[in-house]
Amino acid sequence: MEMKLRDEENISQGEITPVPPAPVIVQKISLGLLVPSPYNSRRFRPEQSVQNMAQSLREHGQREALRVYPGEGEYQGKFMIVSGVTRFLAARILGWEELDVIVDPTLNPNDPLSLIRLSRIYNDTAAETDMDHAATIADLEEQGYSQEAIMVAMGINSSRKLFRLRAFRELPQAIFAIAEQNPKKVSARFADLLKGAVSSLGEDKAVMLAEELIADNLSEENLIQRIRAEKRKITKPTRATKERTALIHFGNKKVCNLILMRYPKFTEIKVKLTSDLPEDAAWNLSIEVENLIQRMKEKW
Repeated sequence: MEMKLRDEENISQGEITPVPPAPVIVQKISLGLLVPSPYNSRRFRPEQSVQNMAQSLREHGQREALRVYPGEGEYQGKFMIVSGVTRFLAARILGWEELDVIVDPTLNPNDPLSLIRLSRIYNDTAAETDMDHAATIADLEEQGYSQEAIMVAMGINSSRKLFRLRAFRELPQAIFAIAEQNPKKVSARFADLLKGAVSSLGEDKAVMLAEELIADNLSEENLIQRIRAEKRKITKPTRATKERTALIHFGNKKVCNLILMRYPKFTEIKVKLTSDLPEDAAWNLSIEVENLIQRMKEKW
């Protein structure tokens, strides 16, 4: 009696047999042809991390292949690294000539959102930092992607988190450089506190606090207390005067109160806006106000 395999029976009956996925092919590619993708979701790699990876490669060799896709335009003929940039940088230190890579020709170099989502999946072996997320979001915003599309690509479910990440962009270069070498220690909340310290205490004091944050491994509450202590050392300015007050109503309900204050010895007028809004609406309003101020700055 002739025996048939199940798949043969399916074919004979006109059924469609699923096609197995194509095998993953690992190949060796010269380091000179490899380029970190601009859409790799991990952006900051402290020198010590690269040195540690170099030591691992030296002792154990390459255990995991890089993930790359073919480049286009100015990168025609190159391969863009969507996962494995730290290994690539470490291999350059060691003077290696080539690395094991997996080339995925189906990836679209002109689809940043998909590339970033894929990179975040590959980067699951080590947590990305708030600094990584902030830099990636800044690039996507510059390219015109909507807040909703960015939040989906980055796995962010709160506009409040998105707003806080923007604090990194407003840090002076001296503080940003400190954070860049210690991305795991400087969260978005710390960046927001240091941004406020620059405004209230000046850049020099804020840099000092950033250095203390790293050296003493300060907690959030510790940093807040240090900022308050420095503020108490500053002489309080003369009493301010109100220049203008405006109440904003929606129907018969007051929703916002806008106050312009002038402080003696200062040339700027400070603007204070208070509003009774639901949390998400309040954060969206703060983002819109921030964007408005940025546009105004460009005209100054």
